[in-house]
Amino acid sequence: MKVKELIKQLEQYDPEARVYNDSWMGEGASEILCCFCYAHNGHIILEDATQFDVGEEIKAMFDYYIEEGWDETDGYEDMIDKGYTPDVVAEYYNEESAMLMKRYCDKHGIDY
Repeated sequence: MKVKELIKQLEQYDPEARVYNDSWMGEGASEILCCFCYAHNGHIILEDATQFDVGEEIKAMFDYYIEEGWDETDGYEDMIDKGYTPDVVAEYYNEESAMLMKRYCDKHGIDY
């Protein structure tokens, strides 16, 4: 599938909907959490939670936001935009961080 066809098909759906690699939350379904392009050939790669260490990715994001001086709102919004919701943080990282993220988002009106 080409990107232009994927965009055309996805335009009809809610832009806030979650993306899965199979039937929604069905047996074996996994949420798409990452999208990137191989520079040498331009092909787009979608990765789901089974294809990389999601916990390490979450830890790296938290570390980056802290090192770069991001505030919590910007950090959490960036994570959520990338698919890392409080539920994902709870499942792949830890419950305490997920709880703090959820409380902060609820308190500050950040949709996840």
